[in-house]
Amino acid sequence: MHANVNDIIESVLSPFSYEQFFDNILGQKPLVLTEDNNQRESLAGQNPRQQLLKGFAQYAPNLTSHSYAPKGPAPKARAVQSPDAFRELIQEYFDAGYTVRIPDVTDLSDSLTLFTRALERQIQSAVNVVIFWSEQGGNAPIHHDEVDLIVIQLEGTKRWFISEEPPVLPNKWKSAGEKPPVMNNYHTVDVKPGDLIYLPRGTAHTVQSTSESIHVAIGFVPVTIRDAINAALDHYSELHKPLRMGLGPRGDCLTEQPNNPQIPEQIRHYLKRLSEACQDDAFIERALSRRKTRMIRELPKLPNSKSDQSITLTTQVKHHPLAMSELTVTEDILDFCQPGEQIFIHLGAQKCIEFIIKTPCFYVSDIPDQINDDVKVALVDRLVTSGFLVVDTKKQ
Repeated sequence: MHANVNDIIESVLSPFSYEQFFDNILGQKPLVLTEDNNQRESLAGQNPRQQLLKGFAQYAPNLTSHSYAPKGPAPKARAVQSPDAFRELIQEYFDAGYTVRIPDVTDLSDSLTLFTRALERQIQSAVNVVIFWSEQGGNAPIHHDEVDLIVIQLEGTKRWFISEEPPVLPNKWKSAGEKPPVMNNYHTVDVKPGDLIYLPRGTAHTVQSTSESIHVAIGFVPVTIRDAINAALDHYSELHKPLRMGLGPRGDCLTEQPNNPQIPEQIRHYLKRLSEACQDDAFIERALSRRKTRMIRELPKLPNSKSDQSITLTTQVKHHPLAMSELTVTEDILDFCQPGEQIFIHLGAQKCIEFIIKTPCFYVSDIPDQINDDVKVALVDRLVTSGFLVVDTKKQ
């Protein structure tokens, strides 16, 4: 990804700086930004409503909804044949008292996709993007989310009621016996298009639409201590087969022999072994790298940017705007991971692939002479085909 990844995030947070947000806000307290910001106002395109309706084939079958006081059952999400039919389906939800939730809208605009990928790169966790479309008077029940939220108002106006209690930072699952949150102390925020609200996960809130309203909710959880410990356990289990074997003496032991003393002894033994492994900083570094590799591989695949133009030593290429990567060097192979793809490369090309990862824009001839010219061309051609690199046509 471009070196100005922090600038991409900061352009949406402005007038807050990148450092101010990550030092003083993230995971600590809500933030409300109502200053004019052209980047926020156009983050989902110049006409978000029109873009959503044009995406009827992708979005209509996957709609969900919520309501504070429904008038009846929610309509069924279904495929429709046109933007007008999609708008009619949304109206069915409104007539029944529901707010429409449109999931997985990261690709609604190039700017939204770029901001999402920049955020994923910096927090090293996947980001989910959802649109909420409400009619005037629509209300949400009091609730909190299990993810941090950056909310940007796209069309219309809303009134937010935000708890002043510290965020509880819940896990991603519901706890046993968990009751809906209450709000004894809260403040009210009125938002218009371009306004931003950040809520740490576990911040109780509710929302009222003061006009027909569309807002985008960008949800994420930065890497937690629990995530890092899990990464260490995952890496240790890659190295040691006993952790991948069944717990206890047999597969049904938790049902048939739940009090078997072998079970807690196994857990204590391997927790001790894991703790010993974690005394080595290099082990933790490798574990976190492996976690990052898995995260990147699960991101959407980059578009194929291969053109009819042949790659030569004089071709200038650059990183795709959404490119991310992680390189794992083993005894046998280079494991190059990019969004949605894993590429195995000969060990002899290590310095070359490291140069490609670190250099946002270069000529093929700039690649170090660790490999011959034909291999340089073939390597770049492979990464153009995968989408990690694109030919800089302005320089050809």
